[in-house]
Order: sequence, then structure tokens, then C-alpha cells
Amino acid sequence: MASTKEFKNRLRSISSVQKITKAMKMVAASKLRQVQSTTENSRPSIEGVGHLLQNIPFGSESNDLIVPISSDRGLCGGVNSVIVREVRKSVRENTLAKQVFCVGEKGKDALKSSNPEILVGSISDITKKSINFTVASVIVDALTSLSFDRSTVVFNKFKSVISQEVRSLELPSSSHLSLNLSLFDEYEFESEKSELMSNLYEFAYALLLHNAILENATSEQGARMSAMDNASRNASDMLDALNLKYNKARQAGITQELIEIVSCASAVAA
Repeated sequence: MASTKEFKNRLRSISSVQKITKAMKMVAASKLRQVQSTTENSRPSIEGVGHLLQNIPFGSESNDLIVPISSDRGLCGGVNSVIVREVRKSVRENTLAKQVFCVGEKGKDALKSSNPEILVGSISDITKKSINFTVASVIVDALTSLSFDRSTVVFNKFKSVISQEVRSLELPSSSHLSLNLSLFDEYEFESEKSELMSNLYEFAYALLLHNAILENATSEQGARMSAMDNASRNASDMLDALNLKYNKARQAGITQELIEIVSCASAVAA
């Protein structure tokens, strides 16, 4: 059995870890309230533009682009692993999916180690500050500079603190939009239709991407809050078990000392 000193050191280290996990849970809960409010406010705005883009026929795709959204930090459960798993599955099953543009550090690191040949770009550190529409617009500028026929945005949709759902949002390319401008003949345009629809495409793409990033960020904070809560509970269980072992070891040491004292006293009396 380990000595009481070793038990004390282990108890001290586990207690320190528990304080950290409790603090991280509180920070995640605070961030969750902020980003969840922003996410809920952004959901109504994407219904119209989502309907606009998703009704455009894709045609025969020959070059697909996958945009996985992950976090920049870990300790948030499996929100990143499920995204990476979904991308790998798409690449494995669909020979057309040959391009991946990663949003987030964790997704990039995972895919870089297993499928470096499909990575065409990445962007990270977007969640360290407040997530805004400008960041999404910058990402869309980088995406539209690539050549693709269809893009698939993969992200976690927030349902609750303990539940997130992987969603895939398929969007056509701007070239497919220009080929299907006749779908909008019933509308009147004050300027050139092609130019206006091109600008509308970029705006709609940025709006949908902004919402996807917010949903994933909310899922990240919820998963981190849940993971840190579980870690704190596990630390409490370990502390209880170690305290029991420590008390047993301390009692065994006291008993051994008493036995030695009695034995010495008996030997002297004899």
C-alpha cells in the first residue's frame, strides 16, 4: 500500500484539477449564455436565404468542396471528432469530394494528419473574439476564390447542453446560380440581374456560414460545460475513494506504531 505522504500528494493534485474543471465549467456556462442568445437571434434570418440557395438545382457535380467547422480549443467532448469523422466518411464514400477547407484549428489538425492531400485552405482563431458577420464574409471570399460545383458545410447544431446534432448544409456554386437565373424571372431587378444575384449569393452564403459557426460555437460551449461537469464529478469520486484509502493507511500506520510500542514495553518488562 502507498504511504500516507503519497496519498496526500495525490489528493492535493486531484483537488487542484477539480478546482480547474469547476472554473472551466463556470466560464463555459457564461460563454454559452452569450453565444446561445446570438445564435437564437440569427436563426430567423437564414430561413429565407436558405430556401433561396437550396432550391437551385446542382446538376452533375464534378468537384465538391467540404467546409467542416470545428473549434480552436479542445476539452469539449466529441464535437470535433464527429465532424472529422463525417468528413472522412464523405471523402471515403464520395469520390467527388476532393477539396476541404477547414474552419477551426482542431479539424485542420486532425485532417492534416490523415488526409493532407485534400486540404486546400483553413482559417482558425475565429471564436477567440466575438463571432460576427465580417468574419463569415472573409471566409466566403476565400471559398468563392476556389473552383467547385457544390459546397457542403458540416457543423454541429445546438439542441441542448448534452445534445448536439451533426448537420450538413449543401449549397450550389455561384456558377450554378448564374446558369439558373431563369428561376428568378418573376422578379423585377433595378440593376443587372447577374451582378445582383452574384452579390446576393455571397451575402446569403456568408449569412448561412455565420449561423453555422454560431451553432457550432454554442455546441462547443455546451459540450465543454458538460465535459467539465463530468470531470468535476469524477474528481469528487476519486477524492472520496482516495480519502478512504488514506484513512486506512493512516490507521494502519498508527496501529503498527502501537504494536511496536507495546512490543518494546513488553520486552523491557521481561
